[in-house]
Amino acid sequence: MLRRLFGRGGGSGRGGGAGRGGGRGPGRMGGPKAAGPGGFCICPNCGHREPHQAGQPCYQQVCPKCGTPMTRE
Repeated sequence: MLRRLFGRGGGSGRGGGAGRGGGRGPGRMGGPKAAGPGGFCICPNCGHREPHQAGQPCYQQVCPKCGTPMTRE
């Protein structure tokens, strides 16, 4: 009786561990993994565009027109 309740067997399939290929997905909400040195920073408030400066993230750059932190285009 106990063997039926707590015995082995009856499971199905293989384990779903986080081994090779079982990670947490691509991340970054579908954006590029690393955008690179080129491109533009854009203001989400007024739409002003500035060239991206290498080594400085766009979110640290402030829009010269309205003062809102910019995002990567």
